[in-house]
Amino acid sequence: MYLKRVRIAVLVATVCVSTGCTKEDTSSGKETSKTTQGSPTVAEPTLRTSCGTIFQGSLINPPSRKDASRGSLTYIGPNLVLMKMKKREQLIKLHAIDVPTLSSQRIIAQEVISALAAKGDGYFYPAEPDCSINLEDGTQGIVGHLFSADGKSFAEELIKKNAAVVTTDVCQGFQVSPCYRALAEQSVPPTPTITIPQYEGPATAKGFILWKPVSDSNGRLAVHSVPYGASVRVEGELGRDQGGGNGYGSLARFRKPGCGYGKNVKLELILPGGEKHTFKDKTFATIPDGCQRWLISSNGTAKPDSK
Repeated sequence: MYLKRVRIAVLVATVCVSTGCTKEDTSSGKETSKTTQGSPTVAEPTLRTSCGTIFQGSLINPPSRKDASRGSLTYIGPNLVLMKMKKREQLIKLHAIDVPTLSSQRIIAQEVISALAAKGDGYFYPAEPDCSINLEDGTQGIVGHLFSADGKSFAEELIKKNAAVVTTDVCQGFQVSPCYRALAEQSVPPTPTITIPQYEGPATAKGFILWKPVSDSNGRLAVHSVPYGASVRVEGELGRDQGGGNGYGSLARFRKPGCGYGKNVKLELILPGGEKHTFKDKTFATIPDGCQRWLISSNGTAKPDSK
């Protein structure tokens, strides 16, 4: 009996030696747990910007991540990005810049935007709550500032890569465009900038503003205005800028006919510097009936227009 017990002990010892068997070390397990728990987490990125960000109409620097909308990003066009969030999607037009029609710059812009979008979820700050543009297909894009997952400014990266030109955009764009121009001058070769003419217009215009409820080209609302480089907002909708025409310095097109905006329509005129034109004592003019043609004076007086 004694010999049998010894043999069993020897056998167990032999198995332990050959297989590396060890006694369970509870302290070792605790240490591993502590090491795992103590592993550094991935830090949220610092949103790096040289010029700051227009958010809710004010220039801020640096922007706070908690104020941003966050979602995955997809390249749509040279100056258009789609952000997909949990419950909705949003088209974004980058603020205070544009991408020229030169093929080389458009190709670079696509590469820059696609590379930044591929880094992960981005951060978006609308320039103003209702600052938007109407696209050719009738959809609407929001104007603002976009940051990549690792905290880089889309607009500033495009400027640095000579893939965008600086514009005095609507929605307080004048607050950030001087810094963008300075940033552009540091790029090689220097980025061209768009010069906005002074606040003036042709002398052949019938009135300061012409409201055409049904345009000749597409049957939708068109608003002509005397100032060059101006933008028009109707009931919060920003018209699509089409340049000058019919003796006026600026033309804005909208997604609906004039009748679609009803009566007593609120119209705002945003000048090239980003400030709103003051109609006598108000920053908007009232269109009595959106279905009719109107001439609006610089002080906001509306009178019917016959062709």
